[in-house]
Amino acid sequence: MDKEDCEIIFSKINTGNGFTNDLIATANNRIELATIEICKLKKTIILLDNKNEKLQKRIFWLTIVGLVLAASQIIQVLDTIVNWIK
Repeated sequence: MDKEDCEIIFSKINTGNGFTNDLIATANNRIELATIEICKLKKTIILLDNKNEKLQKRIFWLTIVGLVLAASQIIQVLDTIVNWIK
């Protein structure tokens, strides 16, 4: 991602009531912009999590099937060892 994609061009805020009031208004503006971006990010994360839910469930069941198949192979290996020892 380019630096330009994430840059926000901030405008100066002049209240006309002095330097400190300009700073306060500017800080409030930056906080508001940050809050809006955080809200957008939160919505994006929730959307992506919902989309990945099906994939997560499929991976879980694939893991369960793999464990069952591995467990069935262990039984055959133990049976072979027992027959070899006899």
